[in-house]
Amino acid sequence: MLHMNTYTLVTGAAGGLGSALCEILLSRNGSVLAVDHNVSRLEALRKRLDHENFLPLTAELDHPELEALVHARLPGDAVVRGLVNIAAQSIGGDIFSLDDADWERSFSVNVTPAMKLARMLAPRMRAAGGGSIVNVGSPVGIVGARKPGYAASKAALTGLSVSLARNLGPHGIRVNVLLPGPMITPLTEDWPESKRQKIAASSFLGRLCQPLEAARIIAFLLSEESSYVTGSVIDATAGSMFGH
Repeated sequence: MLHMNTYTLVTGAAGGLGSALCEILLSRNGSVLAVDHNVSRLEALRKRLDHENFLPLTAELDHPELEALVHARLPGDAVVRGLVNIAAQSIGGDIFSLDDADWERSFSVNVTPAMKLARMLAPRMRAAGGGSIVNVGSPVGIVGARKPGYAASKAALTGLSVSLARNLGPHGIRVNVLLPGPMITPLTEDWPESKRQKIAASSFLGRLCQPLEAARIIAFLLSEESSYVTGSVIDATAGSMFGH
């Protein structure tokens, strides 16, 4: 069990995966600093959870003062032991239509905030005796995608994560990457039913991943039950990576 003053910071907290994870962490007596850019979804989640240890922060991840915003929102006596980077954007087209702005935004949202938050929170985790960072990647970071910007940013996130695992391991801080199976979240909710069925059929289980299933794996990676797991890329795609 976590102590109520032990915080995990979760980006993309108001999405399907983020909200499922927040619920798990609160059920384990931890506290959550929930970061999301969507004001209405974050407020709806706050009302639904109705928990004193849920601390919302509305912020764009590419805000130049992201670290200062997080610092100001955390209570002065907060112990930070966890960081989960879920938030991402899939923008831009193929190489013929990809413009510089979309390429740069893919990295400024999908990679740079994970680095900044790790850099900011690692000293707190070290002072607390250790911690765990989980970055949510994507199979397309390995097998590629129609959108080079998104795929390249997810590949970069994996490289960042394994490098952080090397840097932070001696300080008792573990860093892992989760590659979740395709699921319906705000990022993919516009998929037509035909696409959903086609992707579901590519899974060895014949269905899409549920946000709660991926959230349970993240919770495991945050917990002491995974105390010797770091620098790992966890394939939780149920085989659908091979059908990408």
